[in-house]
Amino acid sequence: MARNADNGLVTEDLNSLFRQNQGFPEDFGIFANFRLETVPAGRVLAGRLRAELTPDSPEVREYLGRWPGYAGQREGPQGWELFLVEPTVRRERWWLHGVLLALTLFSTVVAGSLLAGQTPILFTGLHLFDEWWLPVPLMVDFRALVPGLPFGLALVTVLAVHEAGHYFTARHHRISVTPPFFIPFPPYISIIGTLGAFIRLRSPVLTRPVLLDVGVAGPLLSFAASLPLLWWGLLRSQVVLVLAEMPSRYMVHFAGQEQFWLGGSLVLKGMARLTLGVSGTGELLILHPLAFAGWLGLFVTALNLLPISQLDGGHILYALLGSRQRPLAWVFFALLIPLGLLWAGWWVWATLVFAIGRGRVQHPPLFNDQESPRGRRLWLGLAAGLMFALSFVPIPFLL
Repeated sequence: MARNADNGLVTEDLNSLFRQNQGFPEDFGIFANFRLETVPAGRVLAGRLRAELTPDSPEVREYLGRWPGYAGQREGPQGWELFLVEPTVRRERWWLHGVLLALTLFSTVVAGSLLAGQTPILFTGLHLFDEWWLPVPLMVDFRALVPGLPFGLALVTVLAVHEAGHYFTARHHRISVTPPFFIPFPPYISIIGTLGAFIRLRSPVLTRPVLLDVGVAGPLLSFAASLPLLWWGLLRSQVVLVLAEMPSRYMVHFAGQEQFWLGGSLVLKGMARLTLGVSGTGELLILHPLAFAGWLGLFVTALNLLPISQLDGGHILYALLGSRQRPLAWVFFALLIPLGLLWAGWWVWATLVFAIGRGRVQHPPLFNDQESPRGRRLWLGLAAGLMFALSFVPIPFLL
C-alpha cells in the first residue's frame, strides 16, 4: 500500500512485529509481499497474494477466517491485493454518552412541554447593562414536564434508532465505531431542544457494498420510525378553517404564544389527507407534538440523505456510482445556495457539510472502488432515493 502523508501511517520494523506477535496471524506465506502499518485506528496489513492464489483459495479463506478484524480485497495489475485492519481495542467512555443522552432527553422534554403550552422552567432576569438581561433559571416545575414526555421520548427515539442502524451495521462488518453522541441544546433557543446525534467511524470502510450498508441503515430505520409517530400525531392534531392567507398549511405552537410555520413534505401531505381529509386551501393543520416529532424525524432523514460529502446520502451515492458521484455532489451542493434564499438554514447546513468534508464536496475514495453493490443493495440504494424525495422540504420553517 502506498504511504499517504495525510493518513497518519507509521511504518514499523517487520522483524520486530514478527517477534512480538501483535495479534496478526503468524503465517504470512499467502503473500508475495506485504507491509505492516500502525494507524490511529489500529494495525493494518496490506499485501499482494502469491500469483497462484485468489481470495477464494482455501488457504486464503482460512487465513481470513482467523483474522480478528475486517478485510478488503481488490484485483490489481499484478494480482490480488488484501487490506486487513485490526482495530485498536478501546475503552468506551459510556459515562459521557449516558450524560449526553440524559441531557438531550431533558432538553427535548422541556421543548415538548413548551410545545404543549406549559412553562416548565421559571426564570428571573439578571441585568447586565443597558437593555441586556441574562435569563437565570429559578426552578423546574416537574409537573409541567409531564406533557413534554411524548415529544421528548419520540424525538430521542428517532435519533437513537437512526444512529443504532449505523452503529450495529458497522459492528456487523467489524468496523470500529463509537457509540452515539447526543447533542443537547437549549429549548428556548431551538424549539426542539437538540442538534441531533452522531457516531464516528474509527477505522476506514474499505468497499462500496459495505459503505452502502453502513450509510443506508440509519435513514431506513429513522424513516420507518417516523411514519407511525407522524400518523399517530396527526390523529391528535387540529384542523382549523382559515379565510386569511397563510404562509403555510402546517403550524406548531410554542410556549403558548409563538407560531412556527412548517413546510409540507409529500409524506405529510399524503398522511394529512388520509388521516384527517385535509386537502384543500383554507385548512390549517396545527400539529400535535407527536406529529411534529414525526415531521422532524423525516426532516432529519432528508437532511442526511443529501448526496454530498460525508453525509449518509454521500456514502450511498458513492457506493452506487463510485467516482461518478463527484459531479452530482457538486450539483446538489450548488442547489443549496439558491435554496438558502428561501430558508437560510440551507446555507448553515452547506457550511457545516463543507467543514465536515474538510473542503471536499465529493466523497473520498475507498481502498476498493472496483467492487460495486449488487442485488438487494441496489434496491436499498433506490429506496434511499425514494425516501429523500418523499421527505425533502425546500422551505422547512417559516417564522
